[in-house]
Formats: sequence, structure tokens, C-alpha cells
Amino acid sequence: MKTGLHILINAISARLGGGITVMRNLLPALVQVDGQRHQYSVIVRPEIHDQIDPHNPRVRMLPQKVGENPLMRLLWEQSALPLRSVIARADVLFSCGGLAVAAAPIPQVLMIQNMAPFDSEVVKRAEGLKAFRLEMLRAMGIASAHVVKKVVFISEYARNAILPQMHISRDRTACVYLGKDPVFSPGARESASVLLARYRIEEPYLFSVSQFYHYKNIVELVLGFARACRSLSPQVKLVLAGEEIDPDYAYAVRQVIRQEHIEGRVLLIGQVPYEDLPPLYAAASLFLFPSSCENFPNILIEALASGVPALASRLGPMPEIAGEGAAYFDPFDPEDIARAILAHWDQQDRCAALREAGLARSARYSWPQCAMGLLEVLEKAP
Repeated sequence: MKTGLHILINAISARLGGGITVMRNLLPALVQVDGQRHQYSVIVRPEIHDQIDPHNPRVRMLPQKVGENPLMRLLWEQSALPLRSVIARADVLFSCGGLAVAAAPIPQVLMIQNMAPFDSEVVKRAEGLKAFRLEMLRAMGIASAHVVKKVVFISEYARNAILPQMHISRDRTACVYLGKDPVFSPGARESASVLLARYRIEEPYLFSVSQFYHYKNIVELVLGFARACRSLSPQVKLVLAGEEIDPDYAYAVRQVIRQEHIEGRVLLIGQVPYEDLPPLYAAASLFLFPSSCENFPNILIEALASGVPALASRLGPMPEIAGEGAAYFDPFDPEDIARAILAHWDQQDRCAALREAGLARSARYSWPQCAMGLLEVLEKAP
């Protein structure tokens, strides 16, 4: 096994949500577990530099402006990144955004984090330019798999779903689960009162965290909550946290809220700073995760680690990752979502058992463990 590597990390794809979460936690974990053997250079957008910088002398941050246009990002990666890797004298290039460099002068390892381009149902539900973009990302992801030493998947579900589309052998892949930040714990509940007052949230509440994309099934969640409201106390609210990335879908969510006449019972609090999430999770009575397209559901693991009983989509990798730590529903069926809510609301014994199982399940995932799995792949690449 080769040691003393200079690992160049292309994190230019990390702009928001899960991409930032991964880099924020992975970088300090790498320097923690690598036996002080390696050097890391991280290419990152300037606007998220401060969010992910581990402030370690063995990690050099390289801010790079590429703009918001995905074509500009692609052009930069394919033309400038090969030269950057030579100048940096790197031994291996790790790209965590699903796209490799066609003419990289050094060995590459690719991580697939975005499941959407490889999910035919998601592509079918997209329209116009959105569908075209997903199709292009799929084609480029498949091409990328053929020029790298190893493709890293972050769930077995994703590997089994995507590998047949890539037409590469299984021995050129690895599965490395992501981790969880220890800030997510039941103890975060102690600091929730001030935060809840700031967001104007009153207990009890159901909580869901997601960026607004159609495959996150927020419309179905709102419809399910509306049906459950017929049997819930008027004080019970649904709190939705997340950036409204897709304006059309955000409009559809708001339309459903109005049509169901539950404006006063659904709170849209927008993008929430990372440090605010642990208390919001921990103070919730139930957590709801209706997404049907995930690679590794970081958000669901955060909820389990926070000690909130979790109800999740039975599709995708959710049962693989959460196991007995969550209860499941059909994310496309509002009636089934309502059934799951009512089956657990005010059911203390059932929720206590789910909470305990969720905490046990979340303990399986850690960023140092993720970093060790990834290093095993990176160290064999040169």
C-alpha cells in the first residue's frame, strides 16, 4: 500500500445541502485517521470555503470560481483541472461530484452522490431543460466511470441500481457509507427553546428537512399531513425546512397548502443554518422523510441520531440505511403517509421503541469510518 500521497480533491460540485455536509465532515475525518501520512489539496467554490475548511496544515484549500452555469463547471473541469493536478504534483484525483476528467494525467477515484440522473422515474417526472440536464449528467457519469480506477458508491442500493447502467465490472467499484456528525444527538433538545422561539415554532410539531425538488415528494407529504389533520389536535404543525431550489415545485407545494386550507398548520422556514438543525430535530415529535430518490440519506441519519422517531419512504436506500430504526410508508401515497403519522402520533411505547432503534442504527455510521473506507480506495489508486 502506497503511503505519503498528495490527494487532490475536486469539490467544486459542493454548492449546498448534502455536498457541503459531506465535505464539512469528511476532510477533518481524513486527517484524523490517515496516520498523518497524506497531504490534501481541495478545490472548492469560494462561497463555501469557510464552511468546509478544517484548518489543518495538511489540508490546503484552493478556492476556484466557476460560476453557476453547469456548462462552465464542466468546461473548467475538463480543461483546467488536468493542468491543476500537474501543478499541484498530486498522486491521485478524487472527484466527489460524480464527474471525472477525461484526460487526467493522474489516477482518478470517482464518488457518485447524485442518484437522480440514474433514476428513470425521476427523469420521467422532470420536464424540459430539467430532464435534458439529468440525461446529460447520466451520460457524463457513465463516461466518467470508464476513465477512473474506482467508482465509490455510498449505498449498496445505489451500486446495484447504477452499476448495470455503467457497464463496468463490480470489482472496479466500492461501497463506502457516509457518516454522521456527533452534534446530532438527543442532548441538543436542551438548547431548543430559544431556537424554536426565533423560528416561531410551537411544540408539538412534525419536522421534515429537504431541498425542494419534485423527487423529494413534499407535495405528497403535505397532502398526507392534511389528511392526518382530520384526526390530529389543531395545535399540531408540520415544519418544512429547506431551500426552495426549484421555484415551480415550491409553488406547487404552496398551492397544495392553500387548496387543503392548512396555511396555519404548515410552516415553511426555508434554508436552515447547519448549527440550527440539531435542536430542531431533537425537539420534534416525529420526523418525516418522503424522498424516493436518494443515494445515502444523510438527513435521515441525522434525525435518527437526534432521537426523534422517524417515518421514511420505503423506496430507495432508506430501509438499507435506517433498517429497523425507522417506520416506512409509500412516498407517492398521501393516505399511506397519513396512516403512518396517525399510527405513531401519541403512541408513546411505539415511539419510544422507534427512538431507541433509531439511535442504535445511527451509531453504525461515523465519518472516521467513512474516511478509512475511502482512504483504502485512494491509497490503492496510484
